Amino acid sequence: MKRIVGVKAGIEHFRYVRGIGGALNIKVKASGRSLYDEDLSPLEIAARVIREVRAGGDSALKRISGAIDGAPLAFIEVPPAEVEGALKRISSSAREALETAAKRVRAFQQAAKPKGWSDPSGQFGETITPVDRVGAYVPGGTAPLASTVIMTVVPARVAGVREVILTTPAPGDAMPHPAVLAAAAIAGADRVFKVGGAHAIAAMAYGTETVPKVDLVCGPGNIFVTAAKKLVYGDVGIDGLYGPTETLVVADEWADPEYCAADLIAQAEHDHMAMPVLVATSEAVAERIEAALERRLSKLARQAIARGSIEANGATVIVKSVEDAIELANAMAPEHLCLSVKDPSKYAGLVKSAGGLFLGESSAEVMADYVAGPSHVMPTGGTARFASALSVRHFLRVTPFLNLSEKSFLEIAPKAAELARLEGLGGHAEAAETRLKRMLGE
Repeated sequence: MKRIVGVKAGIEHFRYVRGIGGALNIKVKASGRSLYDEDLSPLEIAARVIREVRAGGDSALKRISGAIDGAPLAFIEVPPAEVEGALKRISSSAREALETAAKRVRAFQQAAKPKGWSDPSGQFGETITPVDRVGAYVPGGTAPLASTVIMTVVPARVAGVREVILTTPAPGDAMPHPAVLAAAAIAGADRVFKVGGAHAIAAMAYGTETVPKVDLVCGPGNIFVTAAKKLVYGDVGIDGLYGPTETLVVADEWADPEYCAADLIAQAEHDHMAMPVLVATSEAVAERIEAALERRLSKLARQAIARGSIEANGATVIVKSVEDAIELANAMAPEHLCLSVKDPSKYAGLVKSAGGLFLGESSAEVMADYVAGPSHVMPTGGTARFASALSVRHFLRVTPFLNLSEKSFLEIAPKAAELARLEGLGGHAEAAETRLKRMLGE
């Protein structure tokens, strides 16, 4: 991995290499030409796809899917019997694992669900209302991400969303992977559609003859999915814009090199764009972990992918202390921040920007990927500075209300009128003063 020394150098490095915004504007020849015979950026491709789907509906979905997959899309919606039947096509142990994950995620999200409130007199407060229909996107790619079904659909269900649909790609007449369909049944998805990419986002945002229009789209995806989410935002809600996965492991002399190496590889094997980062408190700590990394890579089934992302995007930063490491982490705002240090809870209060925080070697990030409870859909690319992991809260609308008594109105209305006239808005002032005069019998 690239070797960097010092907090300042580390901050400068990550500021330079990251940024989903820049990536969205890079020309991508192969993908552009497969659809439109031009060299286009992901944003340009997504914009054309969205226009085509809005105009052409299902026929556009079939054309675009066929152009990308090289096989005509035989159907769009997966029959409900196929979704339920998938529960019998996976092993009993796999079903049990999915059910355990769903149970724990459900419990976590129920605990996180906010409640409406009002002041003791009932004159003001907030109501909590779920959105009506949600579309969850689950990527295809090189792995059947059944866990992502759980992590997106279950929080929406806990929120009380009336209808949750799922889109996930499958070419031609093929069905999505049985594990993905089984997860959809366990999580409680109402309908499943076998479309992916920017056209799936467009279909959910605007609706087609088959795919219903939703109120909010959630879930991770490739750069074209992210571009499409960026473009449809405003016509539909989105949970966030997600770039490549990333993990920052902070390690001191107490860290187990094998655990740290395993955690870095777990992120690296996602795809060639993943970013595994080690921040070590000494050269000796870094060298032990890097040696373990190499040993483990040589035995990995997805070695080519993991090694590719480590060599292209990985980095080891040497700092003087755990405090320095967390200073770097706060500046980077990583998706996953793992503290493999002595007494990790001691440092938790210093962490200000991270998608998810994993304290100690028993709290491995892989547990959150699958069964611990939080959704594994977390902010990437530094967006943890202002965004949070996907949760039940994304699917809820908070509406403030007023139910003022006449007494309360009489107490504060003169101040409202005063502020309105300060701003030169006489109509606003009169809306308060007219009531004041009538209530006072003037």
